[in-house]
Amino acid sequence: MNIRESSYGYWSSSRSFLWVAIGATVGISNLTRVPYLMSEYGGLAFLLVYVGALLVIGMPLLAAEWMLGRWMRNDLVAGFRLLAETAHARRSWSWLGLMALGGGVLILSYYSVIAGWSMAYTFRMGAGNFSGMSDTDAAGVFLSLARDPERSLSWHTIFMIIVCVVVAHGFREGVERAALRMMPAATMLVLSLCAYAISRGNAMTTVHYLLDPDFGKLGWRGTLEAMHQAFFTLALGVGVMINLGVYLPASVAVKRLALTLVIVDVLFSLIAGIAIFSIILSAGLQPAPGLALIFQVLPRSLPAGLGGVLFGVGFFVALFLVTLCSATAMLEPLTRYLMDRLRWTRVFAATSGALLVWYLGIGSLLSFSVLQSVEVWGRNFFEWVQFLTTSLLAPATGLLVCVFVVSIMPRELVSHLWGERDRWLYRTWYLLLRYPARLGLIVILLYATGLIDRIMAIWND
Repeated sequence: MNIRESSYGYWSSSRSFLWVAIGATVGISNLTRVPYLMSEYGGLAFLLVYVGALLVIGMPLLAAEWMLGRWMRNDLVAGFRLLAETAHARRSWSWLGLMALGGGVLILSYYSVIAGWSMAYTFRMGAGNFSGMSDTDAAGVFLSLARDPERSLSWHTIFMIIVCVVVAHGFREGVERAALRMMPAATMLVLSLCAYAISRGNAMTTVHYLLDPDFGKLGWRGTLEAMHQAFFTLALGVGVMINLGVYLPASVAVKRLALTLVIVDVLFSLIAGIAIFSIILSAGLQPAPGLALIFQVLPRSLPAGLGGVLFGVGFFVALFLVTLCSATAMLEPLTRYLMDRLRWTRVFAATSGALLVWYLGIGSLLSFSVLQSVEVWGRNFFEWVQFLTTSLLAPATGLLVCVFVVSIMPRELVSHLWGERDRWLYRTWYLLLRYPARLGLIVILLYATGLIDRIMAIWND
């Protein structure tokens, strides 16, 4: 049984595919969350667990998703249905495609809102308005934007229009071409920011701050945070990687590309962390979690003068570029589904998909203003969408993909999907997927949904 030819076409080269995959994985969390988690949970101790989780949990599942997509040569729902029929499994497994598709759409809906804010801050950095601001003033500037529905909606709309235009041009002429231009540009910007931060003479302090090992600070929570971040950073469980695999030639060796992607992801986080934290620490400030790090702490940390302005503009331009690449990769699966399912043209499918995402994003942006106090079981709309996607849908889908490959599909079919001659690598990959990856995904799901916290609270009582 040979891997089918793609009726849609292929990526122009394995290098192009790799840049698209890098664009899909490198995002806001690489620039903010990973460096912050390192500073909170023991520096190098956290990094070692994080890299280990990437290699043992993330990389095997990443290779599996690419290979599933390469075999399907179809949209997510039809692809899983066809795969279930071939494996003589229940057709209900096609729901996996819908779960992945829904998770990606919901993530993109609030991701677009944050990306819109980054566009707005690019212009604010250029004006140099943050120099000498107090923490209260910097928070006020961000909240004035986030709590203004009209301005937030405008930036959210502009961002989704750009994403729609890119995807409407096709997966090669649009998504691939954008990644080939924007990700190298973003990489050069981040390297330049790091060089500027190092030139200010605070680099070694930052390196010690981020990388000095302290296993006492790691604890069980730091370990679980590293595992969860390793899963989330690779855009697994949301259909993105499966969809990228649809256009992947059968001759491409996924193991080398998967390892390269993991290495780039880690290096990008480290370089960005050194750049950002050098500026923050040199200003005598402390990092903050979440959006406050990039929209409040970093802007007021920038030095006065042209250097600070250029750093701020460069950072938010880089943030815009990586979020745009991630967003185009997330909209592509929905576009492909609408094209195949409803026989729509790519332009109409991309526009309709973007409108759906835009509409859902309105709920998230209003959660910072008029809907902020509207809560259900302690969460507003934005918090519920974030919880359902990153804590429930994505890890649950990733776990089910893992179960489907190692427990439902016949070994002969799995071996065929691997498609490479290196049998010992195949056996290693299969064992990792069957045992540590599956167990790790169960732990990630329990932690992300808060069940482990409840268990630990009961245990400590």
